[in-house]
Amino acid sequence: MQRKRNERSTDLLEHFQPVQEADLAIHAKKIEELKQWLTAAKRQQHPANQILLITGPSGSGKSVCLKTLAKALGYSIHEWTTPVDVDLFYDDKFDFDDQEERKGRRPQKALFDEFLYKTSRYCSLFSDAAGESSKLLLVKDFPNSMLRSAEEFHDSLERYLDNSTDPIVFIATDTSSKSVDVAYNLFPPSVMESFQIHQIKFNAVSVTLLRKAIKRICGIIKADKEFSKQYQTVSSKLMEEDIVVSSQGDLRNCCLNYLFTCMKSEDGGRGLKRLRLDSSKSGSKAAKSSTGTSKKQHHPLGLNENLTIMHGLGRIFHPKFCQQDGETRFVHSPESIAECFLTQPSSLISLLHSNYVTRFTDILNVASAADSLTVVDGIMNEYRSDQLATYGLTVAVRSMMVNNEHPAHGFQPIRKKIKVQLHESTTSYSEELKKAGLILRPIPAQLLATEYKGYVSIIRKPMINKVQN
Repeated sequence: MQRKRNERSTDLLEHFQPVQEADLAIHAKKIEELKQWLTAAKRQQHPANQILLITGPSGSGKSVCLKTLAKALGYSIHEWTTPVDVDLFYDDKFDFDDQEERKGRRPQKALFDEFLYKTSRYCSLFSDAAGESSKLLLVKDFPNSMLRSAEEFHDSLERYLDNSTDPIVFIATDTSSKSVDVAYNLFPPSVMESFQIHQIKFNAVSVTLLRKAIKRICGIIKADKEFSKQYQTVSSKLMEEDIVVSSQGDLRNCCLNYLFTCMKSEDGGRGLKRLRLDSSKSGSKAAKSSTGTSKKQHHPLGLNENLTIMHGLGRIFHPKFCQQDGETRFVHSPESIAECFLTQPSSLISLLHSNYVTRFTDILNVASAADSLTVVDGIMNEYRSDQLATYGLTVAVRSMMVNNEHPAHGFQPIRKKIKVQLHESTTSYSEELKKAGLILRPIPAQLLATEYKGYVSIIRKPMINKVQN
């Protein structure tokens, strides 16, 4: 028999969104800073309070904090959404063959300018006049054409300042790649200064605030009879701690993981099964052999273990092994360790450079590890593709774990990562390399100072010896 579908919204987080300021699981200083800007923008006392840029990692509560505070202060939020039913054409920087058929269609920039102009000029027929007295424009879904051409966005922003006095808020999520970073491409320091844009930076949510969000959701489920039919609160503190640790400061991820865990299945059990992410412990034989110690093991839900830098370096320099099917395998696979540091591959590789020599006891192993790191440096310096950094990180982690056959024991302090200081003479390296015929295209300054400087010194030594003789 088919279960009757619930008529409520399918958005899991819609019914658990904060209603007031006390429900927000965000740092109090960020809430107060945003509240002060919204209050000053409502009074329209200073032009610097007209544009706000909110940045931060994904799931840090940027949008929900803004909407909750704006609603409490009496704002009417008008959010821009890039149309998905509008075809892209030549004016949006796409080269199509049938340009004649698309001349009459409007580009994304025109639609965005129209949104800014009409929203600030006219009142909505679906809202009362009192609510429209304080408008707040929100843009977090930037048009694709403006991401490729920042000049178009700056032109639209300048027109908005000339024609409107309503405040506008831009929300940009931090990314590891600069090519898709909205704050880096559309809001450089010169634009921030010329347009008097105020910026508020959100940080990842702390563990204490994540627990607060789970506690609030648990209270809502217990108080609402309709929610109790679909969800059941998680009584295990260990599972709640798993959810908090695996979210890695992502508030949205934490709430969704908790709701999926609380969801009731048709057989009355939990709707979410815990996954084993380490490949070294997969397989039926390994599962049967580890039944005695499975109760002591701790596997977080969702993402893999939240490794810190120190914890990750410990697993790399002192790898643990286990026997499986007559073969020796890593307890923690190199791929699973590398996945925890995808947002900072260069930092981890630099720490490996600074600390790997003192972690080896065999000089032959040191030589093998040095050769592998040389290959990794070549991969990391290839600036044409950001994906190569992921491959370089995986190779570096695996080479350290495989080549370290006899790890050094005892306390060894972690040395800080290598910082390259670029001097004014760096430009002279490039000129000398061009004269020697080693390079034919421009090379980044850091690459010149770290690698090519050695080639220059090797070439210059025979020349100096000839002159002295």
